[in-house]
Amino acid sequence: MTEEKRYLTVDIGGTFIKYSVLDGRYRELREGSERTKRDPAEFLTQLLAIIGRYQAGVSGIAACIGGFLNPVTGENTDFSVGKNFTTYNLKREFEAASGLPVALENDSNCAALGEMVSGAGKGYSSFGLITVGTGIGGAVVVDRKLVRGSHYKAGEAGFFRLGIGTDAAPLEYAAATSRLVKKVSAAVGETVDGFYVFEHLDDPAVNAVYREWLAKLAVVVGNMAVLMDPEAVLIGGGICRQERFICDLRNQVYSMYEHLEEYTEIRACETGNLAGRIGALSLLLGETA
Repeated sequence: MTEEKRYLTVDIGGTFIKYSVLDGRYRELREGSERTKRDPAEFLTQLLAIIGRYQAGVSGIAACIGGFLNPVTGENTDFSVGKNFTTYNLKREFEAASGLPVALENDSNCAALGEMVSGAGKGYSSFGLITVGTGIGGAVVVDRKLVRGSHYKAGEAGFFRLGIGTDAAPLEYAAATSRLVKKVSAAVGETVDGFYVFEHLDDPAVNAVYREWLAKLAVVVGNMAVLMDPEAVLIGGGICRQERFICDLRNQVYSMYEHLEEYTEIRACETGNLAGRIGALSLLLGETA
């Protein structure tokens, strides 16, 4: 019996690099993580060391990273990420170091593909995805195909604007969970985390901050739904483990955009931290595009 092929998958984040060995059915066989180096040269050395540890036992490398990624050339033209993400062409570096086929794609795009092949997006033809975390990401899938845009920026919900003039703020700043935690910390006079927020929503001060933050996020979810007319908008990020959050967000969106409740679902992603790695592997395997 022929042994099933294995693949190294890498989720390159600003704080942590998470990596797994997956088989062709997206089952995780090994996993690990380490803090991301900020210096570009050290960052590249770190990634190549991870590849060096696993390349002998795998048939390819699939990676996701923040940025405006040209999936063919590997060029990252994002102006908002660190220099470690853009100094080197990681696709070329990985190919040269390993001699293996390499897929490299934007992390939110990969999360959407991961949900499409193995999670909450399996039953939909068209859906949007918004990831809510330290920052905000987004992706668009139409007719089971990823929409990248002319400059590989399609779906970048973090750059949506809320308001105009002096009141304008990118969603990246206004509706990220990091902003929620920061504002609650200021309201209660101590440094708190996300768990504290949901454990203290009966506190009027905490609840007021939460509701203001939720309304801003709901505007973007609703606007994505109106613009795309998808079957669903999927919400990703660690905060989705809070059932209260998804319920509150859904109610907020439908109260602001009443017609959407009839035909656009709003639901949590299902593949968790593996979404990006699964999606990147689906590209490498040619199961998505």
